[in-house]
Amino acid sequence: MSWRVRRLTTAPELQAVASVWSELAEQHGHATPFATHDWFECCRIAAATPNVEVLQLEDAGVPVGLIPLHRRTTKLRGFPVRYLSLLDCPDSPFGDLIPAGGDRLLVATLLDHLATRSDWDILELGRLPIESTTLKLFEGELEGRLRCRRAGSEKSPYLAIDGTWQDFYGSRSQRFKKTIRNIQNRLARLGTITVEEHRTLDPQGRLLEELIDLTGRSWKADRGVAIATMPRMREFFSELSRRAAQHGWLSLWLLRLDGRPIAMEYQLRANGVAYALRADYDLDYATASPGSSLNFEVARALFERGDVREYHMGPGLNEYKMRWASGTHETVRLHVHRPGLYPTLLHLLETRAVPTARRLRERLR
Repeated sequence: MSWRVRRLTTAPELQAVASVWSELAEQHGHATPFATHDWFECCRIAAATPNVEVLQLEDAGVPVGLIPLHRRTTKLRGFPVRYLSLLDCPDSPFGDLIPAGGDRLLVATLLDHLATRSDWDILELGRLPIESTTLKLFEGELEGRLRCRRAGSEKSPYLAIDGTWQDFYGSRSQRFKKTIRNIQNRLARLGTITVEEHRTLDPQGRLLEELIDLTGRSWKADRGVAIATMPRMREFFSELSRRAAQHGWLSLWLLRLDGRPIAMEYQLRANGVAYALRADYDLDYATASPGSSLNFEVARALFERGDVREYHMGPGLNEYKMRWASGTHETVRLHVHRPGLYPTLLHLLETRAVPTARRLRERLR
């Protein structure tokens, strides 16, 4: 038994796959916005180059799987590398295949297809959930076939929304509650504080401009990772806001001081889970901790409404998030190396040379 692979590369082909995408996602129980064609289209907008394709796997002409990929060339330890990556964007909380793992033949077909291509050095499957069937199948299929390694991992805290706000907040430490009171008092002394939630956002409207302007005043702006400073992020969030509002996913929180936004959190919500994609605050008010105050308001609102069971707080295990968290979700970045001398040397560089150099540095210290 074998499946056929069709490469979809033109704009009409990538748009026409939307209906097939929806059917497959629904059939296989993909219950997040990040498995939808709408999310794929937004990520395609965010891609720095037009080198995007979708591999459509077919069984007797019937689509059974979709794999969105992005081709890019960049440097690894100073060496040029042609990456073929599972398409995502910097704000993707996780990624997977459509359908997500579940079928060894899907993974085997993908590997057979890639073996016929010479336009890549490393296949990068980023942000695979640690419990993903895809991760287990890839590592099983690759054993003795292609070189691979886990190239990194990331943990993101989450808060289980269970019970009443009074019970949950009452269970926090006295030190934590004192910190919250101090933050609220500092902000109150600065002026009038208001908190807003928006479920719609006009891509051409004032609210989006306020949001982007705020990110330009955050600490992320100087590092080039704010919405206002990252290439194509304005276009990404404009299109995402339009599509997310149509589906009822969007939830934008703003904390204002005398009408001026000084903290924000951009969420997508679906099927009882709230995903914080972005959170920023005005660096001029850093000592007043407006981001922490907004965290408090969001958590309280989620408990009091009772329409969300889990709040994903975004990547990063900073101390403040962990005080709220019920636990963490982990994702893994998997690198698969193409057969050949150069990809093999890249694999040896990462698995042998770099670890050896690190050990030597540690000994010298």
